[in-house]
Amino acid sequence: MIDPTKLNINQLPKKFIDGAIGSHGKEGFSFVLTSGSDLHSFMTTPMTMKSISEWMAKQVETYEKQFGVIDMTPPAIVSPMQSSDLSGSGENK
Repeated sequence: MIDPTKLNINQLPKKFIDGAIGSHGKEGFSFVLTSGSDLHSFMTTPMTMKSISEWMAKQVETYEKQFGVIDMTPPAIVSPMQSSDLSGSGENK
């Protein structure tokens, strides 16, 4: 096990995580963190997952106190195809 007191987090390589999916069963939690097209799969016990979620919640709380509430409004994505691009005759333009 890694000794957290001897760990310098600033010296570790980092990946930008842009999403997460997962599930759980009685014995544990399975989840995938996505980084572009890369997937990183993990499994953990309920106790460890609760510890992670409490740590994350505290990190978000501290962040929002310093920088303001995180806006969770989904971004408006404009489709490259608009309904005005479609013809009524079923022909392709």
